Amino acid sequence: MGNTRTMSSASGREWQVRPEAAGPILARPWPDFLDSPLTNTAPGLDLVKRGRGRAVFRFTAGGRMYYVKDYRPAGLGRRLRAWVGRGPARREWEALLAALAAGLDVPEPVALAGRWAERLVTSAVPGERLDEYLFSRFFEPLAADPPYPGARPPELVAVFRHRREPPEETIRPRILADLLADLVARLAEADLALPDLHPGNLLLSGEGMRWRLRVVDLASAVRPAPAGSILDHLVRLEHFFEPITSTSERLRCHRRVLELLGRGPRARWVTDETAEYRRGFYRGRDRRTRRESKYFCRLAAGGWRGWATADWAERIAHLAASGDPSAGAEAVKVGRTAEVRRARLEGGGALYLKRHKRASGLGRSRSLKAFRAGHALLARGIATARPAAALDRRTAGMLTDTILATEPVEGEPLSDWLRSRPAASERRRMARRLAHLLQRMHAAGFSHRDLKAPNLLVSPAHGRWVRPVLVDLDGLAYKGTVSPRRRAKDLMRLSVSLEEWGVARTTDRLRFLRAYLAPPGAPAPITTRGRRRGDTEPGRRLGRWWRRIERLSVAKRQALSRKAEGIPAP
Repeated sequence: MGNTRTMSSASGREWQVRPEAAGPILARPWPDFLDSPLTNTAPGLDLVKRGRGRAVFRFTAGGRMYYVKDYRPAGLGRRLRAWVGRGPARREWEALLAALAAGLDVPEPVALAGRWAERLVTSAVPGERLDEYLFSRFFEPLAADPPYPGARPPELVAVFRHRREPPEETIRPRILADLLADLVARLAEADLALPDLHPGNLLLSGEGMRWRLRVVDLASAVRPAPAGSILDHLVRLEHFFEPITSTSERLRCHRRVLELLGRGPRARWVTDETAEYRRGFYRGRDRRTRRESKYFCRLAAGGWRGWATADWAERIAHLAASGDPSAGAEAVKVGRTAEVRRARLEGGGALYLKRHKRASGLGRSRSLKAFRAGHALLARGIATARPAAALDRRTAGMLTDTILATEPVEGEPLSDWLRSRPAASERRRMARRLAHLLQRMHAAGFSHRDLKAPNLLVSPAHGRWVRPVLVDLDGLAYKGTVSPRRRAKDLMRLSVSLEEWGVARTTDRLRFLRAYLAPPGAPAPITTRGRRRGDTEPGRRLGRWWRRIERLSVAKRQALSRKAEGIPAP
């Protein structure tokens, strides 16, 4: 690994330098910009990214490329940790040295400056970010694929893109699974834990059968690794890959880890811990809609105030400046409580504007709730119309008008699609996809109290492939944990709605329920044994759920019948 020596630059700043890695830099006078305040206007310095408390720049010396991370810790506690030598740059420096000693592919640490403003210089390594590599080669964007100002989450890829057969030179899933397993094993051998392990911090390079996977961000590394670090690493990878890969592909990685280490957590433990990890992860994602960032921003125009996504903000502000955003918009649906119009925006694009007629009160409007709920569903990989903005008009704090703007979704209501007599194979595929959509919604803690056929669109996904999309989120509610009774009520509402439209079939409902009750990512369980139908535990469970939904359906049909006849409820 070589020696590390201490040197002072011309400005008197003290640096720890590894001469064998810093040779091209030391061959010339020490770069002035490494001691000065780093800005993207400094000659020879390019800004790569800037976040809270850290900026990353790129520069070239002696024909080699380097990165310098400039840490500006906020808060007295973080500054004191940096002063005593336990800041993030020092921790990453030590983690990189330990990783190199364990044979991990990581950038070489070049130089470190400590104290109040820490700076870490590392060598550049070849490769492409693993997440962007996979998304560009394994997935084909659909027409509705929205722009995203940052690293695209796999959940959105699962909603807005179609998995395809990749080009010939693409890494095979089996090889990638082995590379990831080897990385987890080497981290365990190096006694390193990476709380921020995800494909955005991994670079992939190579071709054919010669591929390399490198970790490029060890700022949050912990050494020695705490107990359970192997499980934590597998959970982080499971969380990312679950929406875009098959169960067999992920199990291959897990089995390979067990082979390499001779120990490790069970697959069921990984699944359970991933579900627990996601609860906290998605809560953090949901908070994005409550603060200004590169993803969302506040709006104030024409007497309207609210929130919008960053890519729509300017056009919606122009629309709201007129005072009535829906003026001149084409009427699509006019109901007792709300009206929906289609508006074409200056600068391109169209939006659906839903205006509630009974807007009142001091609390959050329905539009704002639906805006946040829509993005919460998308963050969890649940297909829905992407909300673009929520606008409120208030007088003395009282809500007087509210509008929800959503991107258009190509498709037709589930009831109309079923009436068009699709092929039996398409009906089977739709039953499974709809079951997985609602299963994911309930597992995420959401219940839809207005789940009916017109609120589910069948949207073309790729060629003849179609997918269900959830629309009209006024009835959506976050329950944290959706009880079996609440789940059954949601499924009952959909079943009764399909009966009202005259498109319900018993075989479709059975196929749907089998897929809904299957473990996530697993095929529907076997519910028959020979000629003895239902003589399996999954079969008995299917029967219990079927009878529960049927009892609720009978009560619902009776209530609808009394309402149609004007008979008051008992």
